[in-house]
Amino acid sequence: MIKFFRKIRYDLMGKNKTGKYFKYAIGEILLVVIGILVAIQLNEWRNESNNRNQKQDILNALKLEFVSNLQQLDTVFYFLNKVPKAYFLANKMMKTPQNGYSDKDYGDLIVNLSWTYTFNPSNGALRSAISSSEIHLIENKRLIEILFSWEDVIKDSEEEGLTLRKFQYESQSYKGKFISSIHEWEPMLSEMAPPIKISDYKRLLQDEAFENYSILSYAYAEEYMTELKNIKKQNSEILLLIEQELIK
Repeated sequence: MIKFFRKIRYDLMGKNKTGKYFKYAIGEILLVVIGILVAIQLNEWRNESNNRNQKQDILNALKLEFVSNLQQLDTVFYFLNKVPKAYFLANKMMKTPQNGYSDKDYGDLIVNLSWTYTFNPSNGALRSAISSSEIHLIENKRLIEILFSWEDVIKDSEEEGLTLRKFQYESQSYKGKFISSIHEWEPMLSEMAPPIKISDYKRLLQDEAFENYSILSYAYAEEYMTELKNIKKQNSEILLLIEQELIK
């Protein structure tokens, strides 16, 4: 094709047709410019298509991650919600020990009062999107904003979770004066050997320090759940915005 155009150009020059040559030259330049513009446009379409596919992949990965995080949050709430219920039951049992509660009733109370389930979200897809800058393929500015703040929000809640866990672990020695620790761990570690120590739940509940223990268990659990409620709200908003971005 290039040889063909060159031959025409030489023919026009050879026949001293200067006017036609210049017109031809301008036409050839225009064809080259159009070709370049078409190539640029095709390249832009290709890049847009690649970016669109890449964005869909990122959004789908983030969706899976935050659906999993939401499910984990529901599990954490399921167990932590046992603590306030146990606190009010403990008050009742301390005030009416004559109501004929069984050792199982007391055992269930202590287990439910001592839950320390913490939220440990998966952040692999989010960290990958941020470190590779692929997160900027997302168009929704609000979604980008809360994705960038997600790990800071999680970090802020960790203090309450650690406070609750530390308190419960340190309380093991106090409760150990009256009951075997095996009873508290049996729900999670069912293969533990039977305890040698005979647990005296009634004496534990009649001990003056138990009231403070139950109050702090309740307070720390509620404090942590308050933080987790904000996290769940943000997690749900992220999923909603991801869905909106996916259908664009």
